[in-house]
Amino acid sequence: MSEPDVRSSRPLRLFFMRHGQTENFENPPFNGWRDAPLTEIGRHQMDQLAEALAAVPLVAVYASDLSRAAYGGRRLAEKQGLPLIEAPQWREMSFGRWEGLTYNQIADEDQVLIRRLFSPGGEGADQPFPGGGESTLGFHRRVAGALAALKAAHLEGGRVALLAHGGVCKMLWSLFLNIPPELAWGVFQQDFAAVNVVDLYPGGRVIAHLFNGYAGPEGYHQAGPGLSRLAGGTIFD
Repeated sequence: MSEPDVRSSRPLRLFFMRHGQTENFENPPFNGWRDAPLTEIGRHQMDQLAEALAAVPLVAVYASDLSRAAYGGRRLAEKQGLPLIEAPQWREMSFGRWEGLTYNQIADEDQVLIRRLFSPGGEGADQPFPGGGESTLGFHRRVAGALAALKAAHLEGGRVALLAHGGVCKMLWSLFLNIPPELAWGVFQQDFAAVNVVDLYPGGRVIAHLFNGYAGPEGYHQAGPGLSRLAGGTIFD
């Protein structure tokens, strides 16, 4: 008996997005598990995102339980008439005692260690951040487990949204494209309010539709009327 052709199966289309602009964005700290609040612009970005995706027939909306991500998840769930499913598994990476500090502040304390922890060669990928933080590999495993649970909950396919964090989105792309997680930090750009879209098929096939995209009143897409986001002069600056 031949194996079924998984390409004909209905995919799970996952919209996964980074939260909006947070306070201190001009000199961003490592927020991690800190409940850093959104700015007025950040809330407006999430309101726009919810409006742009209102016509997408979602079957579920997930979010990190940190308020900067949960706000966007709540707005989108309200637009869809769905409950919001919050989970700590979708939190940003925990940076231990370095949370709240900028990269330069951390480098002043221990430049050798911070470079090792983010080394694209993977030398520090299994080393936790000091003070009870996660390692890149541990964070990657956590996101992989959360993704597996989400997929298991939607074996019938359909469209699902996730509001999370820049690091989570980078680890998801690492999983989808089979790229080492230590490379994901420097390879994948995820702006505030970034929209990503992939189709996930049974058997592991992945089709990427949108990376670090834009969502506004005219819809969601890579550039088009949203191109000014990349050139400056919009709320996304």
